[in-house]
Amino acid sequence: MVIILTKLSFQCKAIHFLQKAVSLYREKLEWSCSYEKKLEVWARMEVIPMKQIRDCGGIIYKSAIALKLAPVLQKPAIYIASELAKYCGEIVNTEGRKDVVNFQVEVISSGIIYLELMDLSIANWLSYLSSVPLKDDQQNFRVDVDYQSSCETINLFPIQYSYARCCSLLRMGEWDGLIVLARTTLENYSQFWLILNSDSIPWQKSNGELQFLHDAEYELIAEIVSTLDYIYCFSTTKKAINWVKVANSLSSAFQTFYCQCRIWGVVKVKTPKLAKARLGLVLVTQSLLRFLLEERLGGKAPIEL
Repeated sequence: MVIILTKLSFQCKAIHFLQKAVSLYREKLEWSCSYEKKLEVWARMEVIPMKQIRDCGGIIYKSAIALKLAPVLQKPAIYIASELAKYCGEIVNTEGRKDVVNFQVEVISSGIIYLELMDLSIANWLSYLSSVPLKDDQQNFRVDVDYQSSCETINLFPIQYSYARCCSLLRMGEWDGLIVLARTTLENYSQFWLILNSDSIPWQKSNGELQFLHDAEYELIAEIVSTLDYIYCFSTTKKAINWVKVANSLSSAFQTFYCQCRIWGVVKVKTPKLAKARLGLVLVTQSLLRFLLEERLGGKAPIEL
């Protein structure tokens, strides 16, 4: 079992965070467990189960690691989960890193551990995504993944339409002075569109909350999170990924966002920061759709249709 971790994936961050807590807990167990039990406990700790929760109004992951360990340790899952949550708190207090501090940990009576990303982490992540091109650096580690070698039987038009719409919105945003895109050469014009200055997108309000107001905005963010988890957080035992389904889900979430969340008109005049933040979401979506079309589906990403 090999798990590849990256800062582009919140799931990877959640796994890494909980892995540290599990390591601290394992050190405690070494003093109290028999040798045979240690081996079994370590085997169960090797893989941290982590799953994103949808339709929750935030970016939340849940883990059932305590339920995996309960039969071996012969302790209630809620006790193990509470111990792990305690170690999570110790990690936050000792390390004080941004990607750690902004995880809020909660344990429920069943022993499930919830990890919620706070707004600052989401804002920093969006800022990073809008300023760097996506790369397929981990491709050599992938196994048993369903790459599409031909587009003949795949209908890519809805995905390409969403991509082209993103490009159109970004050009309009630049013409209107809402954003400034990094200049690109003709050769990579369709590949990498980036914000010249990532700080120019006001992802947060003055009180630290995200700018966004509509459910469609948060659903698009959740879909972006899920897509990046598919791309960058994987293991050698992961099942084949249906990239057409992944791309269509992102495209559908964008189309809902596009229909329900205005950028121009009264939004641009009265709340220009919200308009810029929404254009930022368009840019991140555009980058992901391009990656999926060209790197996972073997198709083209046309800037116009």
